Amino acid sequence: MTKQNAISPAANEGRLWNKDFVLNLLVAHLLLAGFFSLFMVVPEFIVSLGGQAWEIGVIIATFGLAGVIVRPLAGKWILKSGPKRVALLGISLFVGSTVLYIPLPSEWWIVPVRMIQGVGLATAPVATSTIVANLAPEARRGEAMSYMGNFISIAQLYAPPLGYALFISYGFEIAFSAAAIFAVGALIILSFLSDRNTRINLPETSVRDSIEISAPLISKAAIFPTFIFLTYAFTMAPVSTFLPFLAEEKGLPEDFNPGFYFTVLSGMTMLTTLISGRISDRLGRGAVIVPGLALVSVAMFLLSRSLVVPMFMGAAFFHGVGYGLIYPGINSLVIDRVPAKERGSALATLQQAWDVGASGGNFILGPVTGAFGFASAFVIVGVGAVTGAVGYVAGTRGKRL
Repeated sequence: MTKQNAISPAANEGRLWNKDFVLNLLVAHLLLAGFFSLFMVVPEFIVSLGGQAWEIGVIIATFGLAGVIVRPLAGKWILKSGPKRVALLGISLFVGSTVLYIPLPSEWWIVPVRMIQGVGLATAPVATSTIVANLAPEARRGEAMSYMGNFISIAQLYAPPLGYALFISYGFEIAFSAAAIFAVGALIILSFLSDRNTRINLPETSVRDSIEISAPLISKAAIFPTFIFLTYAFTMAPVSTFLPFLAEEKGLPEDFNPGFYFTVLSGMTMLTTLISGRISDRLGRGAVIVPGLALVSVAMFLLSRSLVVPMFMGAAFFHGVGYGLIYPGINSLVIDRVPAKERGSALATLQQAWDVGASGGNFILGPVTGAFGFASAFVIVGVGAVTGAVGYVAGTRGKRL
């Protein structure tokens, strides 16, 4: 058998917008809306159960432990069973684990629930991203990833402040139930997605040939982009965990909802991705990744010094523009570097940056905030983002990537 570069039927037609593409965007949107709505809620829930400042980071970080183990397997499962089935598994686990928060008696009982939830969020987003890669024509890959980023950003636009408002007004039970309902909506829409159209076309093979179409646990071609993306993901560890406590530490008004940070962040991400995907298609991925990381670094340093609400929200502005530049560029860079059969594994490798950085980073930052205050965490991750920009330039010198 000759080496194949399989593509999905829809991608083969050269069209981007079709029923499956739109449904997949909606699935990703609703799942992430449920997840984002918990950003401000779970840390407060830990405190309500008696958790200390250092415990918040450590408990939140356990979310990523399961992802580190499971996410590499997601690429293999996607190739074997199709991305739709993997998405069904992941979203179902998210729904079940989110409901399990409600009866927990103490903060450390959150750990196993977070790990189950981590398995769900380690598999479903890989599947939905793979569907985008499979459906998009090669020449419009960055543009397609921009649309995925926009639908996720819309979820981040309203879900964190909504979750925080539900918790403040009605309690944790309603906030967790709302997150689960979002994900149930994703499951319903996913059921209408075509399993055949969202797979890559692989030639008929016998059992003897199966080794040729296997996917690696870790995609070697995705390792460099993953290390670069890790420096961004690390910034999301304190942003998704410590914002309410940073606002309190800086003396911001008590009636200020820190969830609106994500509203500004997402709004700017959406506006930026309207053009950043096309820029990356035309000028190269580095044309958006490097300035994106630089702007995110500015946002983190600004957050660490925020004494008034305008500074706090100004950081959200720079953060949103930066991520809007990074997202389509880094995803497209990974897909560019691998054959079609390896897309699921490559995207799973890339998304491990979320497990290690955004979740696992709190293992480091939790104790740091306990010793030096919440602002210190934002300084550390700001330095990390600068390092990522420099690392990309050094690693791609003389190349148009």
